[in-house]
Parts: sequence; C-alpha cells; structure tokens
Amino acid sequence: MAEKNAREKILKAADRLFGEIGFDAATTREIARKSGANKALIYYHFKNKEALFEAVFESYYQRLTETLQAPLMEQGDLRERMGRLIDTYIDFLSKNRNFARIVQREASGGRRRDTIRDHMIPVFKMGREIIREAYPKTRAGDLAAEQLLITFYGMIITYFNYSGVLESLLGDDPLSKKNIKLRKEHIAKMLDIVLDTIDS
Repeated sequence: MAEKNAREKILKAADRLFGEIGFDAATTREIARKSGANKALIYYHFKNKEALFEAVFESYYQRLTETLQAPLMEQGDLRERMGRLIDTYIDFLSKNRNFARIVQREASGGRRRDTIRDHMIPVFKMGREIIREAYPKTRAGDLAAEQLLITFYGMIITYFNYSGVLESLLGDDPLSKKNIKLRKEHIAKMLDIVLDTIDS
C-alpha cells in the first residue's frame, strides 16, 4: 500500500510541475522534493522522466476517453449528445486544469507533440465520422466536420489555456462556477446556430 501511495504522490507532483513549468524545466529532484520521495524511488516506479510524463499523460487521456464516451453512447439525437459532450469536456477541463496547460505547452513546440497527436487522432476521426453520418452536408465545404471539430475544440480549450489573460479582460475569474456556466451556455448556443444552418 505504501508503495502505491508513493507512486501516486510522485504522479501528482509531476503533474503539478509539468503543468506549471513544463516537461523540460521540471527536474526529477524537484518532483522528488514535492512528492516527499527520493529520486531512486522515482526511477524505481518510472524508468525515466519521459516515462513519468507518459504515465501522467496516459492517466489523463484514459480518464478523458472514458468521460467523453458516456455522452456519445447515451440516448438522444446527435445534437443532444454533442451538447452533453461539450458540457462533459468543459467539466473535465475545470477539474483537471493542468491537463490543458500540458497539452498547450507540448502541442505548441514541446518534444512530446507526437504523443498528443497520437492520442488525439482516434478521437478526432471518430468525431468526424459521427458528424458526417448524422449530417451529410458536413462531408465537405465550409461546414466540413473536421473544421467544426477544430472550431469547437478551439472555443473550449482556449478558454482554459488563456484564463489568466481572460481574467483581466473580464474583470472576473473565468473559471468560477458562474463563468463556466456562462461559457457552456454560449457554446451551446453556437452549436445550435451551426446545426440549424446545417439542417436548413
């Protein structure tokens, strides 16, 4: 049990540091200090810092995949399921704020960009096929399914990645419950506008 707890503490400390300062700046010495473990214990549980990053990232994506599958598998038309999917994704990012920071940092030039790509491609392809099947007009053109996915992804993830800047612009905490609710409502409205256009 103690060994499992030590591993979890190491993962939590690594998650925090990877989110706050990035993979390259985070050292195993600092991870050991923040987790209360020694460096030897880190290497006992994880081959190296890269393996530790993979473990943190894999844990996020496993939870995210499980979280996002539920609304897609529920009953209802695609509009309803997409609405629930967006809400669920926003809730996930609200509870796992380091995830957005890690993805942003690595996707915009980090050495682990391929890891992010490999996790995103299957989800992206699945979403594209679901949308194309439900809305044949999205197979090509200015409302192509892939463009819609990129647009809605951007509307969601940017809000979390730039929350520090948005706080100054809004004069309020963008990640408060009230503002998260407003963000969900806004994106739901955008979804309705887009799907109404496709349906017309």
